[in-house]
Amino acid sequence: MSNQQGLPPNYFYHQLPNGIELVGQYMPSLSSISFGFQLDAAVVHEPEEKQGLAHLFEYMLFQGTKRKDARALNEAFESLGARKGASTSLETAMVWAQIVHTKFDATLDLLHEVLLTPTFPNDELDQMRNLILQEIRRRDDEPMSRIFELVRDDFYKGTPLSRPLLGTDASVRQLQRQDLREFWQARYQPKNTLFSIAGKFDWDHVVEKLQGLFGNWEGSSPATPAINPTPTTSINLEHQEGKQEHLALMFPFPSYTDPEYYAAMVIAEVLGGNMASRLFVEVREKRGLVYGVSAGLAGNKHIGAMRVYAGTTPEQGHECLEVIINELRKLEKDGITNDELERAKVQLKSENIMRSEGSGSRMSALARSWWYERKLRTVHEVKEAIDAVTQEQVLEVLHRYSPVNPLTVAAIGPLTQEALVGETLSVQ
Repeated sequence: MSNQQGLPPNYFYHQLPNGIELVGQYMPSLSSISFGFQLDAAVVHEPEEKQGLAHLFEYMLFQGTKRKDARALNEAFESLGARKGASTSLETAMVWAQIVHTKFDATLDLLHEVLLTPTFPNDELDQMRNLILQEIRRRDDEPMSRIFELVRDDFYKGTPLSRPLLGTDASVRQLQRQDLREFWQARYQPKNTLFSIAGKFDWDHVVEKLQGLFGNWEGSSPATPAINPTPTTSINLEHQEGKQEHLALMFPFPSYTDPEYYAAMVIAEVLGGNMASRLFVEVREKRGLVYGVSAGLAGNKHIGAMRVYAGTTPEQGHECLEVIINELRKLEKDGITNDELERAKVQLKSENIMRSEGSGSRMSALARSWWYERKLRTVHEVKEAIDAVTQEQVLEVLHRYSPVNPLTVAAIGPLTQEALVGETLSVQ
């Protein structure tokens, strides 16, 4: 029934005639199933003047269908013991559910109703809009959250990737029911839809059920154009009086589809992924400059990035930034030690194994790997890819992607640019 050629045991792929792609991982030891629909219906697909639309859409999708109002819909999911939800990132959206495996058919029926017959009722719109306006106010009141949007705004400048995930107060207030309907009609189409499932299921039954429910769904969305930002060395300051200085740094790094992505994961782990990392030891343990410091990968289809965060005081802001940039320079020059490499591998493999024990994380991982790579990566493949990273690979990545050029820096706090950066740092 499905094309399994070249796939590992317990992994599945099928494409319906209308374009919907299905991927799955059978996990017989579980009693649950997680499944979701991933679509090109995210922040980058919003009209420029309607920022926040994708996030509002995510809220409104479950507020009613042609057959059920919001309350009846929630009761129907609850009667099945199902968890459900939607999420929106910069590039993709997902509508998902998690249930005991015996409730798959009934839960899929409900998600079919949600996806194909939403009504976006006006009487729920004002309430959902107010919830998002509260989120925006909370974001604006929390520098630790806002700092990442500030650095992202500069890093992706001039492209839709720089947009705030929630939108702005002004843009969200202007959104109307017709905007939601137009977004649904434009973006929720089968030829840009991926169905991912993990857990205990019968694959032939899953394919048959999807064909029966969604087989008559027709249409396609406009292709997402390639988005290729050109980050530059810059500093973006937002003045805010207080006793804290929040710092964020971003620089280009291998994306999820890059052959050296796993070497990039190792570098991120060594730099700021745990309490034995360089930034934690040098910035916090040795000097006591921060109450929080970390580093991690942040990527999109056509560009990857490393992102660093530090929370400090205004009195220590300059020294904190200086130490971080010096660590980035040392990383670029010398790479990492063999001991750091081995410890990072152990940590990453442990995290990979622990994540793989849940159907939800595996469902998401399948969707991500197929969406971006057209490949279903097994847990064992990921382990092997991590194990294969060498110090030479690490140096090659650091020579391809300098951690300090270009370097985008953002700060929220009372310091001026001169007080924060001074004359000694290579940030202009």
